[in-house]
Amino acid sequence: MITPREHVERTPIGDGVRLCASCIPRGRCRLGISGLGLDAEGVARFRLVCDAGHEGGPGVAHGGWTASVLDEMLGSVALLHKRLTVTKSLTVEFLRPVPIDQPLLGRSWNDRIEGRHWHNVGEVTLAATGALLGRATGVFSERDPDHFQRHKDWLATQIGKAAD
Repeated sequence: MITPREHVERTPIGDGVRLCASCIPRGRCRLGISGLGLDAEGVARFRLVCDAGHEGGPGVAHGGWTASVLDEMLGSVALLHKRLTVTKSLTVEFLRPVPIDQPLLGRSWNDRIEGRHWHNVGEVTLAATGALLGRATGVFSERDPDHFQRHKDWLATQIGKAAD
């Protein structure tokens, strides 16, 4: 069995961020996130751009894009510390419309760890002015590398019950 650290270290990196399963074939984050890494205070920093493929209203990002980006950024905090976590809860505040095709900055950090739960915080700002566009808090549960196989096995039993 591989350790959580080994699992995280084996996850491919594209543009400085660890990639989720759907982004690995592309070699880059489909949400427009590129990584800057952890700073001296342990804050994860990111460059972001919402392309027109995620446009919601005229010239602005769909709220789902904003929530997804914040989820990825907050989840990256543990990954940058070589820990595997999954989202338990996420609370998003949409403060201003996020413009498409404009440079944005993101940052996320750990507020505290309680047992196996990481309580993380993050925000998205307009790169040109630093205007705060959105922020989130979330709880992320540490998992071992077998987590996804256990889910796959559980789902197979659920699908089998539905077929009966």
